Amino acid sequence: MKAGERTVPVRLDLPEGRIETEITLPATEERLVVLAFQLLPLSGEVADMAAQAAGKAGVPISCKKGCGVCCRQLVPLSPPEAAMIFEFIETMPEPRKNTIRKRFDRQLAKLKDSKFLTTLERLRDPEISDNEYHGITQAYFHLDVSCPFLEDECCSIYPVRPSMCREYLVTSPSENCADPVIRPVRRVPVSIRLSEALARTWASLSGEPVQVIPLILAPTWIHENPHIRGIRGDAVSLLRSILSDLNKAGHRTQPNIGVQQG
Repeated sequence: MKAGERTVPVRLDLPEGRIETEITLPATEERLVVLAFQLLPLSGEVADMAAQAAGKAGVPISCKKGCGVCCRQLVPLSPPEAAMIFEFIETMPEPRKNTIRKRFDRQLAKLKDSKFLTTLERLRDPEISDNEYHGITQAYFHLDVSCPFLEDECCSIYPVRPSMCREYLVTSPSENCADPVIRPVRRVPVSIRLSEALARTWASLSGEPVQVIPLILAPTWIHENPHIRGIRGDAVSLLRSILSDLNKAGHRTQPNIGVQQG
């Protein structure tokens, strides 16, 4: 561990089981986007535990490598995760960066041609009803707007995929995913939604309402709102806030945070 860093033991007691890990944080401030990236493995671990429980109950996960249907659904991101996607693209070498940017541009053009971009902006309204939200996500799916990171029906950024992608696992027949509006899709329930906690912490720091950003709009939104990337706070306090928000959401987490000076 480097000078000026501290190790923070984290324990989450969840319906899926207990998670115990350590997160290395700076002794002072940290950007929220960096902390969001560090917390992504927690989301994946909870999903893995839920998947194991489903398998033991006789309802195994039907998701398979090479099935990219879910990568055509609307993926809602917290603002810190949107910034994370933007920064990840910026770190790509050429010509990879240019390839990904062109894919985003093509899909945005498709949404613009279908006059759906204005509709997507409705998702940022904190007062949007559940019925309207689901109606928008269903309409988006039928536009067949594939994720710009989808390659050969597989996620090309799997290690850094957003939390909502990690938490989306189904036990229904895979063919049902081709039209989830008509055919029932049974998702594995997970007890935490990291994206929601990150969105609430971001809102608290920024003074803005809680909102979600569709992944397809993330690079454009962050480019137009560069200050989002700089939102920061005391590293341990931010971690406490995020874990507290998980608890407030009624997910029955019991965060225990201790700090060891590094």
